Amino acid sequence: PVRVACHMYGCRVVQRLLEHCASQQLQHLLDSLAASIDFLTADLYGNYVVQHMLEHGRLEDKREIVRAVARNVDSLWRSKCSSHVVEKALEIASEGQHSGSLEAERSALVSKLIGDPSDRSSILHQMVGDRFGTFIVQRLIEHTQGHEKEILKQALQRCVPLLKRHPRGKYILDALKRAAMS
Repeated sequence: PVRVACHMYGCRVVQRLLEHCASQQLQHLLDSLAASIDFLTADLYGNYVVQHMLEHGRLEDKREIVRAVARNVDSLWRSKCSSHVVEKALEIASEGQHSGSLEAERSALVSKLIGDPSDRSSILHQMVGDRFGTFIVQRLIEHTQGHEKEILKQALQRCVPLLKRHPRGKYILDALKRAAMS
């Protein structure tokens, strides 16, 4: 199943199965894919399967994926393929069908992404100047609330001069403005 999930056309078949079949029918497939989450997340085609598992999978699969993303986020945000999985994990853990049951995992992921707001070498500070990281920062702004959002805003305020100079920084600044209005 993992080889199929990493194939240009096979990944589409697996995605359709996840969309249209009950998880009881796909138990063997889901178990096999879940055992290879780290590999699939970084794969050119496998990342789409992982994103579909986040959307259509079982709660235990979603939980394991969000945990794996949090565990490996320091390398995942740097790659185009895996950065999409980081974004989807934030989204699903924040507003998906099982978001209430994924609160602890979501919180751990957000904490890992934000890090220490005063640390200029934190993941957040690295992401604001990166072509893939800026998208994750925008999702962070969308999917944080309360105390987390305040910590995030404080950390990003320290980055405003960099954001104003960076070509993609305006998107983060716009997301901050939108968040302040809502």
